[in-house]
This record gives sequence, structure tokens and C-alpha cells, in this order.
Amino acid sequence: MLKRRLLSQKQQSKHNFSLGQSGEDEAVIFLEKEGYQVLDRNVRYGTKEIDVIALDKEINELVFIEVKTRKKDYFGDPSKAVDKRKLRSMQYVGAIYRRIKKLDLDYRFDTITIVSGRIRHYRNISW
Repeated sequence: MLKRRLLSQKQQSKHNFSLGQSGEDEAVIFLEKEGYQVLDRNVRYGTKEIDVIALDKEINELVFIEVKTRKKDYFGDPSKAVDKRKLRSMQYVGAIYRRIKKLDLDYRFDTITIVSGRIRHYRNISW
């Protein structure tokens, strides 16, 4: 069964969870300004999760998005954190989401990174 991730009070008070949540909020605002329709957030199946699910209205394509937020780029480009394993995880949840919601649309997997307030959108990741 698909679930939405709910954070406990303890998790919400931790820096990395609040940073991630604020990054996801920024990503949603960015997507909406770019003409996307946000359908869902923090969709989980078991231990696997997708941060944002949106519809690219320009081309009528379903988009599954991983958001990576960092205060600084000390450790390099955060998009590198979305590796093949994470992509497979997104593909798994995406397939279940499409089946349960009965969405017969083209789809893709994207990453949005936010570093020091700068947003970058990587479309159709397939590394």
C-alpha cells in the first residue's frame, strides 16, 4: 500500500529533516512556477520513497522527482547522491503508483538539487 511519509516530532526537530522538508517546499514552488501540477509528495512503498510526483502539463508527462538539498556544496554536486540504486527505488515506487492510480501516461524521473538557495532541475535522469 502506498503511504505518505509522516515525520515524528523528534524527526521534525532534527536539522537534516527540516532542511530536506524546506528544500522539498522550494522544489514544489519552483515546479509550479515552471507550469507543473504537483500531484503528490513523499509517497512511500515499504522503505522506498519518491519526494515529489508531478505532471508536466506542457507534454502531459508524469514526473517522479527526487529532491536533494544542501546548505553548502562541500561534498560536491548533490545530484550525485541519486545513484543507480536510488533510481531503481524510484522506478519501483513509480510503477506501483502508476498502477494504483491507473495513470497510463508517459513518465520520467528527475532530480532537483538545491544548494545555498540555487535550484537546478535535472530532467530524465538515467545514470
